[in-house]
Amino acid sequence: MAGSNLALEKLSHAVRELDLRTGRIQERLARAATYLIQIRPQELSDDGMRRMLIGIKDDLTFGEPEGTEDRVAGTLRNTDDADANAIATRIVKLYRALYRASKM
Repeated sequence: MAGSNLALEKLSHAVRELDLRTGRIQERLARAATYLIQIRPQELSDDGMRRMLIGIKDDLTFGEPEGTEDRVAGTLRNTDDADANAIATRIVKLYRALYRASKM
């Protein structure tokens, strides 16, 4: 359960980056990813949430970086607003699911 609490804390920071910061969705996702990437799937007790986390991380890191940028930046450079919003929505859904599970 301690891992889930730490994951919830990291996800809450990620959601705050998405919600409270200004800038393009891709920029906010990049900041949120700094918290999200720290969460290990085994920190989540539910298999569905683990799969969702892995999928989100895959969606944030599939692109090839250029120069000195990291994989997240390489991915988000070529991610349109609709796809970026879909990833952000999944991050919020994961946070809400983990939050509900922590209250049970």
